[in-house]
Amino acid sequence: MIAKGKAVSHGKTVIEYVLRDKKLGSFIEKNLLTSETAHDILQEMKWMQKHNSRCKNKFLRFEIGIAPDDKDKLTKLQLRDIAMNFAKKMGLEKHQWFAVTHKDSDNLHIHLIANRIGINGKVYQTDFVSNRSARAAEEIAGEMGLTIANQVAAKKRYQHPKADKTREAKKDEVRKIAYKLLGKKVGTGKDGFLSFMQELDKHGITVETMRNKQGEAYGFRFLYEGETFKASEIGREFGYRSLFRQFGLEDVKPQIGKTVVPIYDPTSDLQRSSDVSLLETVGNALIETVPSAGNLLNVHGEDYEETAFQRRLRVQQKKRRGRRM
Repeated sequence: MIAKGKAVSHGKTVIEYVLRDKKLGSFIEKNLLTSETAHDILQEMKWMQKHNSRCKNKFLRFEIGIAPDDKDKLTKLQLRDIAMNFAKKMGLEKHQWFAVTHKDSDNLHIHLIANRIGINGKVYQTDFVSNRSARAAEEIAGEMGLTIANQVAAKKRYQHPKADKTREAKKDEVRKIAYKLLGKKVGTGKDGFLSFMQELDKHGITVETMRNKQGEAYGFRFLYEGETFKASEIGREFGYRSLFRQFGLEDVKPQIGKTVVPIYDPTSDLQRSSDVSLLETVGNALIETVPSAGNLLNVHGEDYEETAFQRRLRVQQKKRRGRRM
């Protein structure tokens, strides 16, 4: 278990975000609140915030992540206990708060949103609030016999990357299948690309597109029998830019004079090199080049409405500071 927290000013955006229907898993607990809808919760918190007009960041946002190994062990009642125990350890008994789970990710996590202004009108102190959140999560994990984040990190740090023989065996299977299919489809264009994806799917290999915070695609990852592999682990021909070149998709605007990357022979120990330039418009290449591939690729992305709001807010704050003498 791991947790983080911070004070924010954009309470309306945060509350609407965590209670959005397509993200909301379940409403697990609330404190000093009577409502469960975004609009009504916000109004209740604003009423309490009238007792302190000087505080700027009037909302507290906490995220509690559950380790994958503990996901199936916890019931809704136990998740409720985690939220209540966390709020108690963080000293939120006299503050309005609610906690929900989200279903938009494979990683189980709890969002806890609190009013920074307490029922006594006092402002919650946020000194080292994120560090205190992490310690509270560790204590709860220890009390409930759950996985502690530091233990997971330490295990990964000292584990040899090839120590998991099962994972390595599955990676070799994916590599053999992928190279065999790619060798038959090189230079076959959009139809060949779609056929390649379909053949991978028949072999139980799912390909996901990874996107950055701006929503731009930058890479692929391969999912096979519960394991996830970056494209670079499978082979350099399967990178986001390189894979399109394998099929001769010149309409995604590669630089002039560059050809398809030669197929790598996985049975050879020789390291080949190629002068491959970057595509200027790779962000939306998958959508533009293969619009019908949406059913084959499970796009991995996020909701960026809140991030965009924060960016606009920072710009406005800079403008206000610039006008001062």
